[in-house]
Amino acid sequence: MQVETFPRMKFQEIRMFEAHELHRVNLLMPALCRIRHGKKVLSWEKRSEIASTNQIILFPHGYEFGITNYPDAGLYLAEIFYLPAELLQRFRQYYPFIPQGEKKPGFCIQQSDELIFCWEQLKTATSLKMSAQLLDHFAMGLLLTLSKNNISHLFLAHSQDSQVHRCQSLLLANPGAPWTIQEVSRLLFMSASTLRRRLAAEGSSFQNLLDDVRLNNALEAIQSTLKPISVVASENGYMCPSRFTARFKKRFLITPRALRRAAKQ
Repeated sequence: MQVETFPRMKFQEIRMFEAHELHRVNLLMPALCRIRHGKKVLSWEKRSEIASTNQIILFPHGYEFGITNYPDAGLYLAEIFYLPAELLQRFRQYYPFIPQGEKKPGFCIQQSDELIFCWEQLKTATSLKMSAQLLDHFAMGLLLTLSKNNISHLFLAHSQDSQVHRCQSLLLANPGAPWTIQEVSRLLFMSASTLRRRLAAEGSSFQNLLDDVRLNNALEAIQSTLKPISVVASENGYMCPSRFTARFKKRFLITPRALRRAAKQ
């Protein structure tokens, strides 16, 4: 099986017309979210935070969030950049993090003129399908505006050397493939037993990672595309739509059809 080792940067727009609640959302790549209309409520570890249109949310990799999106005057609109961990790793090499004062408890920061300028540049470069080198250049500018904030350590501190990250990168490149731990371990140049042991040491397992990647990737597709739910299911390795619906509802406490209805005007 031939797959790309590293996911690429991508941009997503989420447009919803009804309030909806999601449980156990795990973004598969570090992400930046800008609320353009409405508000988003985040919950994690018995804490919560409200993000409005004057804030940027820094979603680190590896956190599970409860998320509720609320429209304003019938519309919720958000923009999200997903940034590969390898890009963040290079950024930290060029610009080592220097703590500045007390760390802020939370994941939201106030927008600034320079942050919005860099955001719009990166969004334009993405829409024009510029080269990967130029996209990286514009993304570095955006990260520089964020690195001044004391919560950026959560967003930037991601180890690309963990076995969980390496497995997720492979699975995310083709979530619908008939993955087995034997195939993944072969691509990572180790035995299946070694991979099981290393994932267990990081508090995970191959099946949990596969479910995580497939369900969260399906969540993104349902929120931001018009693909039929049956197509989303098959693209993420679920040949039986009813089984996909059951797994999706168990994970996020909402059915794919209910979420899709919230996205229809």
